[in-house]
Amino acid sequence: MNLKRLHSTSFDWQKWRCGGGFLSELGISCREECLIKEKEVLRKYAIGYLEGEHLYCRPKKGNIAVMFFKDEEEFWFHLRKKEFLTIFGEYYEA
Repeated sequence: MNLKRLHSTSFDWQKWRCGGGFLSELGISCREECLIKEKEVLRKYAIGYLEGEHLYCRPKKGNIAVMFFKDEEEFWFHLRKKEFLTIFGEYYEA
């Protein structure tokens, strides 16, 4: 797995999910310990990322937007930087 840094235009309103929809489908809570516990599931569907301050849609400093692909659909949501590094730290292009 190699998580690529994506262009900001990839992260638009149509693909944004606050995390709740995707995570609830997988039975994962939005709590940090649950995200980390289920990191293999998140890694399985993640395809890219972008630092939150570079987003045009819902910019968030100190967060990382992660793009996922599941069931022929792309969608994204924010993770805190600490969560992102714990889950994807060894897999992303710095």
